[in-house]
Amino acid sequence: MATPNQLPPDVAAAFNEVPAAGERFAALPAERQAEWLAWLDRAESGRDRQQRLDEMMRRLTGVATEEEVVPPPPRTREWWPWLLLLLLLVVGGLIAWWLLTRGDDKTTVPKVVGLEQQVAETRIHDANLKVLTAQGASDQPQGVVFKQKPGAGTQLDEGQTVTITISNGPARATVPDVRGQQEQAATQQLTGLGFKTTVKRAASSKQNGIVVSQAPAAGVTAEKGATVTLVVSNGQKPVVVPAVVGLDQNAAVQKLTAANLVPQIHNASSTRPKGTVFGQKPPAGTEVDKGSQVSINVSNGSGGGGTTTTGTTTTTASGPVKAPDVTGLAVTAAARRINAEGLRPTLTYADSTENAGIVFDQSPAAGTSLSKGARVKLSVSNGPNPAEAVEVPNVVHKAQSTAAEIIRQAGLKVLVLFRKTTNAGQVGLVLEQQPAAGTSIPGGSYVALIVGSRSG
Repeated sequence: MATPNQLPPDVAAAFNEVPAAGERFAALPAERQAEWLAWLDRAESGRDRQQRLDEMMRRLTGVATEEEVVPPPPRTREWWPWLLLLLLLVVGGLIAWWLLTRGDDKTTVPKVVGLEQQVAETRIHDANLKVLTAQGASDQPQGVVFKQKPGAGTQLDEGQTVTITISNGPARATVPDVRGQQEQAATQQLTGLGFKTTVKRAASSKQNGIVVSQAPAAGVTAEKGATVTLVVSNGQKPVVVPAVVGLDQNAAVQKLTAANLVPQIHNASSTRPKGTVFGQKPPAGTEVDKGSQVSINVSNGSGGGGTTTTGTTTTTASGPVKAPDVTGLAVTAAARRINAEGLRPTLTYADSTENAGIVFDQSPAAGTSLSKGARVKLSVSNGPNPAEAVEVPNVVHKAQSTAAEIIRQAGLKVLVLFRKTTNAGQVGLVLEQQPAAGTSIPGGSYVALIVGSRSG
């Protein structure tokens, strides 16, 4: 038991003022006394200690029998565990916020499908990603991205790789030679290479069902999905169109009728005597079905009104014209301007620093006096990065629509120029092509088709 000398001064003074409280304290077990004194010592301030001492005196002076035990001092609220828990929660929240907002060095894959290769690569690099390129055939223009992996919007770590596939244009294949094959075998071979087919029946000395001809011709490189037209024998013996140019109208009609053909007469101006046939379509020697129509041009004897017939095209006598200046123009505009002056454009493709398709030279030079129908050579630039060379197919004497389709299937572009003719059989047919058949020019270049049109 604590003696008065062992008690804190403030406790001893309080017991002197209230002896009953001191006696009650003295009657407590030693461990209980120690609890009260320790409770007092845990006071955080003098005021707090005085309040605790007053509470101690109140409890010690409370009404109680000797058998009753004086209650222990109130428990002190320990705040530090709660403060520690709160601190841990705050720290944990800060750590979670940092993990969620720091981005973990992530970046978003941009959308580059449909963009040109250089633009696509720049956007990917701007997103702090690496780029890997591949090539492939697609319907997209050459040099345009048509596939990417991973897709747009994907989250990647910075420095990871995005693979983009660049279009090298539609897939192409060489048209095989299927002439002489049965229709079914020819069709299967073409479709197996990715081509479509269409069949036309025609009289032929070949066995029924045998492919007589095809367009595009064998060896032409065409886009997969292009249509190859097959002319297939119907098993009927064809009729060979006889030559009637130079005969009078009646003799020509009789000769055609005797060959089981139907003559179609067209009167036109010509220097030939009146009633003389000066043109026919199809030409002599062509194989056609029985009952086919043959157009013949019959002179009306007018002498052509100052015109002269050279072969099958018409030129008009007139004064000289000056060659216009077409250098620096696109080949389409330049060729049309030359043709509009009554001159004949000749196209030659050559290497140049000019952009592809631009005329960088002409001969004769601009301002030169030329006769109507004279040729003007136009030198057209291949451009700094010309496409793979393509051989120009032969389309002379073919109908305009057929010729244009053959040119396009060869991977070239079509420019149509019209030239007047007095030969009705040549209207709508290709009279000339520039560049000439067999010339090698860059893929995608223009081929000019000079098509016959009605004179006057």
